[in-house]
Amino acid sequence: MGLLARYRRPWGLVLLAALAAPAAIQMMQPAELASEGEARMLSRAPEWPRSVQQWLALPRALDRFLGDHFGLRAELVRAHGRLRYAVDLPSDLRVIIGRDNWLFLNGDGTIEQSTGKMLRERDIATFADKAAALRAHLAARGAQLVVAIPPNGSTINRTRLPAWAGPAPSVTEYDLMMRALADRGVTAADLRVPLSAANATSPAYRRTDTHWNRLGALVAYNAVARAAGKNEWVIDPARVLRGFETVEGGDLARLLAVAADVRDEDAVIDLGAYGPAPPPATALATQFESGGDLVETGRNGPTVMVIGDSFTRGFWQDYFAVHAGRYIWMHHELCGFRLSVVDEHAPQLVILAPAERQMFCAGG
Repeated sequence: MGLLARYRRPWGLVLLAALAAPAAIQMMQPAELASEGEARMLSRAPEWPRSVQQWLALPRALDRFLGDHFGLRAELVRAHGRLRYAVDLPSDLRVIIGRDNWLFLNGDGTIEQSTGKMLRERDIATFADKAAALRAHLAARGAQLVVAIPPNGSTINRTRLPAWAGPAPSVTEYDLMMRALADRGVTAADLRVPLSAANATSPAYRRTDTHWNRLGALVAYNAVARAAGKNEWVIDPARVLRGFETVEGGDLARLLAVAADVRDEDAVIDLGAYGPAPPPATALATQFESGGDLVETGRNGPTVMVIGDSFTRGFWQDYFAVHAGRYIWMHHELCGFRLSVVDEHAPQLVILAPAERQMFCAGG
């Protein structure tokens, strides 16, 4: 009996059509440069080789390009990510799936920091020395410095890490950093304490995102205000928290290509009890491509500058704008930020706020 007996031939045609469908669909779709669902750039078509090395690299380049460009790819990647997420097997090794499907970043030593398996004392001393130098620089100009390090999600939600993470460590890099800053006379807010307390009753971090939610950002802001000696700036969460709303999956869910299929929660904050909403931020030149933000509130208050990253950009500006006359945000650029930009705006209060996983400012 032939392989394609008469009664099997229609099924052979169906199989050929199924195999040809992705190629046909790809021909009708425009080439994509990025995958929003995976939060990454797609491989470009390789150029025609002009050297022996380029010829040798061509097969791998073609493989990457073809793997990123075929019909129904987005749908298949989404289905693959959803299936692996359902059985707690992340499709991207940069993400760990913890208990209750909490997602954690697995990069930049975040897990090792939270579990006490990494203690880089020399780097801690280097950052503390830099902070002390910045404090002296600002003090000579009548300004104040507060260091506030947003903790990793795995630090605040370490009980939701997988069982292999083990019990809470006796000492962590965050502990050593707080001690080093105190030894040098640098004012620092230990954000772990208020965030952990708040997180015990309401989530302070997103379940599928690297960052805190709006409530966690508010709790951290209040800790910074207290550390700066501005207790009158504290915003009562009971007066502004309006509950939680359902939102799409966050940046970690995007790495797993399941952001559209999972749901997260974020706090709803209404600052109406503290006055009218501030104007939107305008772009600020900082000598770096990322730029910064400037909010002119019109209030009779000091100029506040936050030197931070994605944990603070957009999260703190409305809170500080309740009392500050001007609010400025710029990226720490791994401690490569320009002091000339700081001096140009003459802030009275500067908050240096690199996230825990970037607190060493390795590039500055």
